[in-house]
Amino acid sequence: MRRVRTLPALLGLLVLVVWAAPLSAQAPPPTTTPAGLPFVAVDPGHGDKDSGAVGILAPGTVTGLPERTNDRGEAVLYEKDVNLDIARRLDTFLRRWGARTVMTRTQDLAGGDRPFTTTADDLKARTDLANEVGADLFVSIHNNALGSPAGSGTETFHYYYSSEASRRLAREIQTELVAALGLPDRGVKEAGFYVLRNTRMPAVLVEGAFLTNAGDLALLADPVARERAARAVGRGVQRYWANAPAEVTPALPPTIGPWKAKPKRVPAGYRLVKTGKSNPVGKGGWLAVRSDLTFPKAELPARIGPWKRKPSRVPEGFRLVKTGKANPVGKGGWLAVRI
Repeated sequence: MRRVRTLPALLGLLVLVVWAAPLSAQAPPPTTTPAGLPFVAVDPGHGDKDSGAVGILAPGTVTGLPERTNDRGEAVLYEKDVNLDIARRLDTFLRRWGARTVMTRTQDLAGGDRPFTTTADDLKARTDLANEVGADLFVSIHNNALGSPAGSGTETFHYYYSSEASRRLAREIQTELVAALGLPDRGVKEAGFYVLRNTRMPAVLVEGAFLTNAGDLALLADPVARERAARAVGRGVQRYWANAPAEVTPALPPTIGPWKAKPKRVPAGYRLVKTGKSNPVGKGGWLAVRSDLTFPKAELPARIGPWKRKPSRVPEGFRLVKTGKANPVGKGGWLAVRI
């Protein structure tokens, strides 16, 4: 009789344990993938002395992250803590899917779990680690900041000179993340971030939300929302890999340089390009670009400026327009718009 009476209690306890298990411990949804799952480098941005963006929390907010305060005694949220938490959840998601992973940091330290010295050393440690282990994909987790509290939304970056693989990975992750967080879609964008231009595999950098916006900050402070973000990035990786080519890891980083003076030669597999106003990579000088990559005009910024005075020229691929009441962009002056 005792066994009969205790069985329902044991079953109830089992149900409670399963229900209370963290979301990150549950298996991700099934997906169709080619044989052999990817080796993913998961990069939690910032760390140690580099806090990243900072958001001021509403009194009493429970985040499940390390408690931080600013010099005024206000409770704050550090981007480095949010990034690490989302990255850990993403790492769990990917491993339960069956993928191999490596995290560029697993603690509140700089890249390679080393004490922070300089930003250059930190970023180099991250890309060196991913390159040395031969990762198939590189996903850098960040969150955003703006001087204006109105800034809100999600955006995902790939390198200016990047393969179609990087561009497609960025699109898949952006689509999933926007759907999961419900924030404004700021789009897939191009940038020259160190971790994008020095990795040999398709690489993206995710900016999930703004710590400087109250609504975005409330999401990032919520462990359930951070789990949604991690799963969304993971689903983006799954969607990308479901249609990935058999060989996705190029043997060379996308670019080398820049140099102020034109080099006499560049390594095999690269071509030399002149940088400048119409080519923001390098900000002047010379750049060696992997031979299979291009810098299409369609990927130029939508506009540059504005300027109070009419400039004598604008970069190739742009046209000059007068701003003002009839053209509120720029709020007066001149603006270069992509042709």
